[in-house]
Amino acid sequence: MSHFVLADCNNFYVSCERMLHPKLEEKPVIVLSQNDGCVISRSQEAKQLGIKMGEPFFKVKEYCERAKVIVYSSNYQLYGDISERVMNSLSQFAPEMQIYSIDEAFLKFPITLSDEEMFAECMRIKKLIKKWVGIPISIGIAPTKTLAKVANSLAKQNRDLGVFSLNEPLSREAILKEYPIEDVWGIGRRLSKRLKGIGILTVWDFIQLTPYFVRKTMGVVGERMLLELQGISALDLEESSPKQSITFSRSFGRKVTDISELGEALATFVSKACVKLRKQKQYAAALLVYLQFFSQDGESLQGNHMIYSFPSPTDDTIEMIAATKQCLTKLYIDKKKYKKCGVILLDLKSAEQFMPDLFQKGPDIKRQQVMRAMDKLNTRLKKRTVFLGGTGIHQDWKSRSDQRSPYNTTSWDHLPIVKAY
Repeated sequence: MSHFVLADCNNFYVSCERMLHPKLEEKPVIVLSQNDGCVISRSQEAKQLGIKMGEPFFKVKEYCERAKVIVYSSNYQLYGDISERVMNSLSQFAPEMQIYSIDEAFLKFPITLSDEEMFAECMRIKKLIKKWVGIPISIGIAPTKTLAKVANSLAKQNRDLGVFSLNEPLSREAILKEYPIEDVWGIGRRLSKRLKGIGILTVWDFIQLTPYFVRKTMGVVGERMLLELQGISALDLEESSPKQSITFSRSFGRKVTDISELGEALATFVSKACVKLRKQKQYAAALLVYLQFFSQDGESLQGNHMIYSFPSPTDDTIEMIAATKQCLTKLYIDKKKYKKCGVILLDLKSAEQFMPDLFQKGPDIKRQQVMRAMDKLNTRLKKRTVFLGGTGIHQDWKSRSDQRSPYNTTSWDHLPIVKAY
């Protein structure tokens, strides 16, 4: 047996903005999705004002102005950097860890720690993450991953304490008798509706069912969930497996009709994908390019795509940009108004898997050196210090981000200036 712990950052995107701007504490703050479309993160104060998750911004814009809600465009460069800092810090505390999403991770501790020691350790972790990174987290403790999710949701209800344990069977029973079945990790709206139809309203109702009945109605996944909610571990931490694809895409800030602008966007996305590919020490055997455009009536989106297979797996940005141009030439339809485009690198292979045979052209060593030199320069200095001309200079096609915060943690140009008098 083990202690499973779920550490989850509170209102993560908002917390990142507050970390850079402490004056935002205790004020209503929201963060918008790409292209300033809808609300994707809310402070507690914004939630109390009734602003809903996923709400289109144009619907609440006037209300936000009246209620003095502070609005930020999403800054994924910042959020990715802060997430990495949080995860690196969390990894120091437990022998095993699984990063579950950008703002949450499971940790596994040995059962040799008593419940009291485990609770005290999690309180310590919570305080240290806030001190080291500046991000508030909530922590749930339980004998299984699914129960740790339940415990974490209860920890969020008491932000002052921020840690909740479901290790003790008697207190767990009392809580599960009140915990709604629809709030359980893995139970969607459709499944909860079916369960309510047979009188299963709470987690306690669910765990009274027999494994045979659950397996018959919900399959093996449902049976595992039953065991997990009964306190029997059926889901271990997952090892991160090598990625099988890399995707980069974006909606445009306006309708794009010019093929050269589409070419710039695709070249930019494939350049970013290649940086990630080289960082993972992988090669791509194929590339998918897709475009989305408005229908003639302008009310719906249509799309087309094309897959390009490379003669030999590659991580060469120049070769991939040439491939995207070939695909774009065949996909582009004149006078269409394009909303979005993207690239997906497919059939990824590690360096060990990629062994060119006698008839295959091996990688261009000089070009590889150039690519890696570009990666190093852009990492050390700032992004797009060195870039390929095909990605464009002004990039007018980029999505709107009118309220985006600066890249304080990832760009020298955006570092705050400290003055001494």
